[in-house]
Amino acid sequence: MAKVHQAESPLVTALARMANIPPAGAVRLLQQYHGDELSFMRGMAAQGLVPEIDAHRTFAELMGLDFEAIDVVDLDSGMLQMVPVEVMRRYQAVPLRWDGGTVVAAMANPLDLFAVDGLQESLGSPVAPVLCTSSFLEAALQHRQQVERGIEGMLSRLDTRALDESAFANPERLREMAGDDAIVQLSDLLVDQAMRRRASDIHVEAASDCLRVRYRIDGDLETVHRFPRALHSALVTRLKILAGIDIAERRKPQDGRFQRTSSGSSKVELRVSTLPAVYGEKVVMRILDKGRISLDLAEQGLTPALSDLLLGGANCANGMVLVTGPTGSGKTTTLYGVLQHLNTEDRNVVTVEDPVEYEVHGITQVQVDPKADRTFATVLRSILRQDPDVIMVGEIRDRETAEIAVHAALTGHMVLSTLHANSALGTLTRLIDIGIEPYLLAPTLRALVGQRLVRRLCENCARLCEPPQELLASMSELVAIEDLARTFRQPVGCRTCRNTGFSGRMPIHEVLAWTPALGSALSRGASESEVAEVARASGFEALAVDGLRKAGVGLTTVEEVIAAVRT
Repeated sequence: MAKVHQAESPLVTALARMANIPPAGAVRLLQQYHGDELSFMRGMAAQGLVPEIDAHRTFAELMGLDFEAIDVVDLDSGMLQMVPVEVMRRYQAVPLRWDGGTVVAAMANPLDLFAVDGLQESLGSPVAPVLCTSSFLEAALQHRQQVERGIEGMLSRLDTRALDESAFANPERLREMAGDDAIVQLSDLLVDQAMRRRASDIHVEAASDCLRVRYRIDGDLETVHRFPRALHSALVTRLKILAGIDIAERRKPQDGRFQRTSSGSSKVELRVSTLPAVYGEKVVMRILDKGRISLDLAEQGLTPALSDLLLGGANCANGMVLVTGPTGSGKTTTLYGVLQHLNTEDRNVVTVEDPVEYEVHGITQVQVDPKADRTFATVLRSILRQDPDVIMVGEIRDRETAEIAVHAALTGHMVLSTLHANSALGTLTRLIDIGIEPYLLAPTLRALVGQRLVRRLCENCARLCEPPQELLASMSELVAIEDLARTFRQPVGCRTCRNTGFSGRMPIHEVLAWTPALGSALSRGASESEVAEVARASGFEALAVDGLRKAGVGLTTVEEVIAAVRT
């Protein structure tokens, strides 16, 4: 770092103003650091005279450097493992992410060309240095060492017999290994890291040569760790113990759950599923952070017009409202938004779910338990003897459940449920395939909802653009282009969104309000295309229309909408 010989410098002036001290006092302090402005700035921050982040940002601006205020919990473990911890400490640098073919690295002194060259040589790639705070650098190094010690510690405690899969046949031995401090720390690390990255799922799977851990973030799977394969059985056993799953059973799929507390002090539930595979059991954990989810339909992304159609159907004295979409698209959350509206003192609301996702005051909620003969069908029969006004069935999976639900809707109850189908109109075909007669559906249905999730553009970096005209033209039969707001934006990528251009996901919807014309068409056995024509004549708008309108106001992209509606 070049030293300053003049009486004052822009940095001295800026930091003196920030610290509310006379410039002469700052100059004397600079002299204590022999004119080294970087050490001077860090010294002022260490003494509490100036905020650390503000001081570093000011230094970076004056020196023409990039600065990033990074939280250590957001670090990419895959990037951290690209170089040994000794190299990171020697060059006071932490790899952050890829930007094309360049590694963006946080450095204590980006002006140290020797350190930049040394890091580039270790990485074997060009480096784009950015300034970081001393506290971040130390925390990042400690984080890397903790992870490394945990893994190495576990491996060092595994003897030759433990590496033999046959040694895992003893449940007590499995439990003993899963309780090892390193495995406990490793499992906690994986869960905590996934929660901080706002992942929806964690995949733990054995391959022929390693143990791979992947997170699903904003709908996409990302490989974040590759561990020695020897860790597989102990780590899986630890997760099974947490979830209350039989650790001795490795030949059958099993399900369980456990809870953790998020950084916001809210309870986060992890649904654990195991599946026997060629190289050993695969574990997938679905993360449900209830503190991040709103049950308000407007906050969920349902437009006022679509919300009115949905609630109009749900407010009927009897009938059925169905929400359809792929797994993980938020169907149950939408139903709970409707339940919130229907949950009044004069209504008896009962749910049967597998599992109960949200605990709601004033609602009777029943958990399915096949071992206790509490299936959807048996519980639904019992609910009908409990004088219900509103019944929510977590999912219609088979003919028996569907028939009971239809019977309940025909005999004076409002039934809410989810169904796996490709669209709102596809729900009709699905119900008929299950075994429900069309003449029963016509007087039963009140509203059908289709939904998908699309990635939401990052607010920090998205910029205005004009989407390809051929894409818009391909959707012109659904919505008039001139009716869109036309403030389209495109992804760019920044630190906040991990350089993806997207941050989080949002739903797009279609709501088919049932009409006598639709009921008549269904009863006379009209084809799916004829029913669709009748629906459009009644004002029904397909899923893509809501998506394009949201793209038109810059919430997502046209490409995202097209990818979602055509799957």
